[in-house]
Amino acid sequence: MEIVVVIYNSGKREIYLMSDEEDVLCVIELTEDQAKELGLVLAGLSYQPLPSEKMEIIMKEMVMEWIQIKQGSVFIGKTIAELDVRKKTGASIVALIRRERIVPSPDPNKEVFEEGDTIVAVGTRAHIKNLMNFCKECVV
Repeated sequence: MEIVVVIYNSGKREIYLMSDEEDVLCVIELTEDQAKELGLVLAGLSYQPLPSEKMEIIMKEMVMEWIQIKQGSVFIGKTIAELDVRKKTGASIVALIRRERIVPSPDPNKEVFEEGDTIVAVGTRAHIKNLMNFCKECVV
């Protein structure tokens, strides 16, 4: 079995459960909030249920973004601490995806970035925008 996630340009999100013969067994459409919550769970963040009114406030303020480290980036060979990511951007790197491996809560002093890694960052929209700009500045 395989799970396929489709995100349309319109923002619509669907999860398909596929058989080994590539037949669609089930389709689930997610709201934006459901997709964000699922993303947090898949990124390996610990999940402690909050009262729904608190969760709504948090989710309205928080943004999660996946950013791939490209060739020539000064991220390569450096740690989160060396780059001082949080201080410079306000965003927090909450996971690192390297090939098929997910590293939740990467150690800021030990995990060294490699070309092709994908970082999962969380922050306000402004923090994520700062991080995106910082990443662009870091590509040679």
